[in-house]
Amino acid sequence: MRNLFFILIHLIATICISQNTNSDSDKEFTIHQIDSICDKNGRYIISEGKIGATVEIKAKRQKTKILNGSGGFSYTLYQHHFNEENYNALSQIEQRKYKFEKYTNLIKGEYHQAIHYENAYSENIYGEFYYFKTSLFYVKIKIIKSENNKEDISETFSSSITELDNSKEIKSSFIDIKKWVNENNDKILKIYNQK
Repeated sequence: MRNLFFILIHLIATICISQNTNSDSDKEFTIHQIDSICDKNGRYIISEGKIGATVEIKAKRQKTKILNGSGGFSYTLYQHHFNEENYNALSQIEQRKYKFEKYTNLIKGEYHQAIHYENAYSENIYGEFYYFKTSLFYVKIKIIKSENNKEDISETFSSSITELDNSKEIKSSFIDIKKWVNENNDKILKIYNQK
């Protein structure tokens, strides 16, 4: 009787666990896995444009110089199709009618901005945005400033979304990190939703 009770408990627990096993569509990938998927599958959407800017630079004797600059920016989005096995099991006719957008999720967005100013001064900003079901969970940012005949100045940031949501300020000499992440996340999601 006692063995029967344990077998029954074991059977019930096994059924509950098997039903709660996440399918591939519910799996949150690591950053390394997302990078591998992006390398394998390639980009899905590219959005580019031109940009103009001005910057103040402190010159000798505490005078400031205003430099005008121009350049460009690009957004590159990557997606992952979670139901590859289901798709491969379909007939060729069903595959032609298959709606990929229904079963595909945004997993990564990349942003690059390059501006070249007068007097050989330039800046490059790179951002990598990692998503789980269109929810941002991790960000990498790299900023490189170059001046003629001077060593490049760079800053690198890697943060989870919980760190960014924290009220503690993230210091950068060049940009407001939290504001920059929010603006570019909104733009990436807008581009993704227009597909």
